[in-house]
Amino acid sequence: MFSSRSNWLNRIGLLVVAACATLVISARFELGLAPPAAAATLYGWALLLGGFALLLGIANAIWYHLVRVQRGQREWVFSLLLLIVFALVFGAGVSSPGGSVAPLAEWVFDAVIAPGQATLYALTGFFLLSAAYRYLRFNRPGGLWILAGALLMLLVQTPFFYQQLPEALVDLLDWLLNWPVMAAMRGVLLGGALGVLFISLRLIVNSAK
Repeated sequence: MFSSRSNWLNRIGLLVVAACATLVISARFELGLAPPAAAATLYGWALLLGGFALLLGIANAIWYHLVRVQRGQREWVFSLLLLIVFALVFGAGVSSPGGSVAPLAEWVFDAVIAPGQATLYALTGFFLLSAAYRYLRFNRPGGLWILAGALLMLLVQTPFFYQQLPEALVDLLDWLLNWPVMAAMRGVLLGGALGVLFISLRLIVNSAK
């Protein structure tokens, strides 16, 4: 009986979420399915729920790493370091009168968070090189052309080779980057976004069954 009631509650919640999402999306595309004031209110509620979900996720992460440190699990030192950095950044933001725009909070962001983000982003280059070494082989169909194109685009981005190339070739490569390559990248991003959307809808529908 309890499971049956839970299923009905999940389905009602799914219908409410679908209706609100439809109204907000229709307002964004100016379809006129809902008054702008109602869509703005629903959008504000969505932002509020998103902020609450973010706080809940932070609390969950803190609890998880506290348990790891308390139990002395493997690599608990990294969990302790994460908790210390979190406490310092949170304390800098709360103790400063200006909040997130205070000089101390901005210094923490510029000196700690931004270099960390840049380091993580720089590591993607090594992952790409590893993937290219594994999969862009000459014996694979089209692997030679993909590898040659990737190397050419990487070389063109370096200032030294960019200055040595003829102007006509530079214009051709700029056209390739701005049109075919950018179109392919947008297609990949759009496909990834649609994949995430469909997976999310599938999880929501399965949870309502």
